[in-house]
Amino acid sequence: MAKASTTGSGKFAAPQLERDDAALVKACRNGDESAWNELVDRYQRLVFAIPRRAGLPESEAADILQEVFLTLFQKLDDLQQPEKVRSWLVTTAKFKTWGTVRSEKGFHAPATEEEMEYEMASIADEAPLVEDALITLEEQHMVRTALKKLEERCRTILSMIYLTEPSASYAEVAEAIGVGSTSISPLRSRCLKKLEKVLSG
Repeated sequence: MAKASTTGSGKFAAPQLERDDAALVKACRNGDESAWNELVDRYQRLVFAIPRRAGLPESEAADILQEVFLTLFQKLDDLQQPEKVRSWLVTTAKFKTWGTVRSEKGFHAPATEEEMEYEMASIADEAPLVEDALITLEEQHMVRTALKKLEERCRTILSMIYLTEPSASYAEVAEAIGVGSTSISPLRSRCLKKLEKVLSG
């Protein structure tokens, strides 16, 4: 999620609205380097978690991470559904991970994604491919996507309270949005309910 930042005077500024995946892919196609950096930053932890949860060491996971984003860069113009780039990245990372695992363990090449998933699940590993850490990363992306659908005041309140390090005080949040500090608690509750509604919608 985009984090709220402080201005030179120490006051908090409202978080910038993130571009959605389709907009980022379109900007990347037009040579926007900042869009590419944003796309990589958004998904690199998720992609890196896939080979790591399959039991591969950090060095091999880092290689797969680079391969996945290099492949994405080469195929940007071929993506038929830019809004589904996350799914494309996950699937590509799984196939590249499986290719590495297969070569190390002597398995045959999977013919389909379903076969790959079945064989990956059969590997005796204490850290399976789809585990809590991977699920948590995907959930974080869902929350980030939902948060940007809220009005600016709610984005500011939730970002300052939950996404800044350290968290902003109610007084700081109140000053940022121009209300009394006693109003922040009920506003926070209402904004959380709105976020929950977006997530469940």
